[in-house]
Amino acid sequence: REGFEVDLCKAVAAASLGSNFSYELVPTTGLTRFADLASGEFDVLVASTTHTFDRDVHESSSGMGFSFSTPYLYGGMTFNGVPEFVNCADELSAVGDCAGILICSILGTTWYDTTKELFPASNIVLTKDQLESIQNLI
Repeated sequence: REGFEVDLCKAVAAASLGSNFSYELVPTTGLTRFADLASGEFDVLVASTTHTFDRDVHESSSGMGFSFSTPYLYGGMTFNGVPEFVNCADELSAVGDCAGILICSILGTTWYDTTKELFPASNIVLTKDQLESIQNLI
């Protein structure tokens, strides 16, 4: 695999372990990532993790708090999909012509927490990971 997060993992490994580092990419989900981290399944969690006060102090799935680096990416809430429904989502509308909007949201993420505050439950399709979300769009 390639990309920004993979390069970031390599940089963290090189900075902490020296030039003879090795790394392994370990798949995880929004629901299990903190429990996996707490159990030692992997050492560093990179990508798609929002720093929140709760996660700092007492993340619910693992029962412990975690340390976070300085943020390296600031992302906003964005929607993608069928153009007319993206417009509905951007307008936070689920009525009238927008009544049929379905929004995929990954369980265990801050994205889900925000989505359920903005849209009725009947318009949210819960998924376990990003791949399932993409498959639901196809």
